Amino acid sequence: MNNKFFIIFCLLFCSLQVMAQNKPLLTLEQCYALAATNSPLAQQKALTITAGNLAEKNQNLKWLPQVDLNAQATYQSEVTSFPVKLPGVTVDELSKDQYKGTLEIVQPIYDGGLISRQKKLQQIITGIENQKVEVDLYQLRSKVNSYFFTALLMEENTALMNIVKEDLNNNIKKVSAQVANGIATNSQVDVLQAELLKASQKIVEFNAVKKGAVQMLEILTGTAIAENTSFIRPSGAADVAEVTSVRPELKLFDFQKQQFQQQSKLISARSNPKFSLFTNGGYGRPGLNQLKNEFQWFYIGGVKLSIPIMSHFTKQKEKNLVKIQEQIVDIQKENFLNSNRQLLVQQKNEVEKYRQLVATDAEIVLLRTKIKKNASFKLENGIITSTDYITELNAENQSMLNQKLHEIQWLQAQYNYQLILGK
Repeated sequence: MNNKFFIIFCLLFCSLQVMAQNKPLLTLEQCYALAATNSPLAQQKALTITAGNLAEKNQNLKWLPQVDLNAQATYQSEVTSFPVKLPGVTVDELSKDQYKGTLEIVQPIYDGGLISRQKKLQQIITGIENQKVEVDLYQLRSKVNSYFFTALLMEENTALMNIVKEDLNNNIKKVSAQVANGIATNSQVDVLQAELLKASQKIVEFNAVKKGAVQMLEILTGTAIAENTSFIRPSGAADVAEVTSVRPELKLFDFQKQQFQQQSKLISARSNPKFSLFTNGGYGRPGLNQLKNEFQWFYIGGVKLSIPIMSHFTKQKEKNLVKIQEQIVDIQKENFLNSNRQLLVQQKNEVEKYRQLVATDAEIVLLRTKIKKNASFKLENGIITSTDYITELNAENQSMLNQKLHEIQWLQAQYNYQLILGK
């Protein structure tokens, strides 16, 4: 018989293990990853990178020969003519209607560093757009924290309330036996059964709150979360003593500052001399020979030097404006860091508050459990009434709920601290 019981026990244990393994599990880190992947911002980031690469390639095209096709037809009130007549020389009078079609090709040789500066600026602009998306994606974590820890708390509260129901059912059986023996009255059982119904109502409330939090997580993560999914309690965040912020907003400020610095270099490049080869050919009347009044082919080629004189007068003013914009970014960054430091101090105090509450909760629960067990013994022996027992049971239950609440709040405060820090 002992062997049979041992085999049955092993089979039950293995079955429970399999059931536990099949039960879906969900961690906070998984929610972070799923929310980042599911967000439309992820698609926006990919499109931003593609657009940036195309814009950079377009800058490279500026080194290719620039080709322009032109055509014009004109009529003028007067044409060039010789004021004197030479014996034996006949010069045809030019037509007042003139026509010309040309193809012009310009090959840049040296652009003063303009194209390379524009490419670098485009890379920085792409980095800014990407980092804006990173900032928005990072802010999703705050919502994930709120919904995940709410669902976790409600799950643990439900488990705790099921233990309370089990305790009440055990005492209902004991008091019912006392009623059968004439030691207790039916009202004693009614009090316990009423409390059992209240415990069931609390479970309904907890499940409703959890369902709402889970539905919000489903929207954020784009993933269906099974009803029996177990939310894994995080082990705790890193030490809250660290105060060096690595928020994605700081990298965005750095990109913006680089943008203005590059714009200043671009302003200098625009005022540099530029060299290019050019050729211009076409067909028209008159051609290059103005004295020949007929349609003819023509071409011209050479080297071109371009020095933008006026940009030298406006260059310094434009640089001063960009410098002011760069200083504004520095001020915005410093203001962000100050606000961030204030939030870190406040959140650190929250972490410490819940840490102390959790430490005290353990002692309170220990004492309340001891008092409730004593009340249960007295109820079983008819020393106290069911109402007296319910009072102590509720006190123990509330102390346990407070403990669970403070533990989850402590965890959430730690993760919020890391979130403010940028970890």
